[in-house]
Amino acid sequence: MSTKTDYNDAEWKAVTAAPVAAGLLITLSDASGPLGIAKEAMAVGKAIADSATSDVPDVVKAIAETAKAGTRPELPDVPSGDRAKTRDTLLALIRTAVGAVEARSPAEAQGYKVWLSSVATKVAQAAKEGGFLGFGGTVVSSDEQAALKQLADVLGVSPS
Repeated sequence: MSTKTDYNDAEWKAVTAAPVAAGLLITLSDASGPLGIAKEAMAVGKAIADSATSDVPDVVKAIAETAKAGTRPELPDVPSGDRAKTRDTLLALIRTAVGAVEARSPAEAQGYKVWLSSVATKVAQAAKEGGFLGFGGTVVSSDEQAALKQLADVLGVSPS
């Protein structure tokens, strides 16, 4: 299966940044305040780290090993101030990453897509949306559900 050496630098950069992009897509769909944003950011890191020992494609394990070694994914310049442009930039990065995995290791592509969707779901579930001082609110808001569906559509998988 595939590892970093199977990809050129630009492809590997996209492949490793895609889970962070998927998490950001969810976080930006319904910002949940500073504490919620921190929880959601930590959920991305935990999802990546947990992948090292789970039943995932080798490319995902390689991403987890890269993260464990202290290498942080480098995100592209993401426009701020315009949510639609930010969303489009994140989705473009995810499409690029999926395209690279499909081209370099087609057998791993479906597992990689499902994994990206699961990372986004973990981010959505990391912090309650709405409520006051931790009371009330929902685990996954309707805006986050819509973002999860949009991501699943882009990936061609069922929302997890």
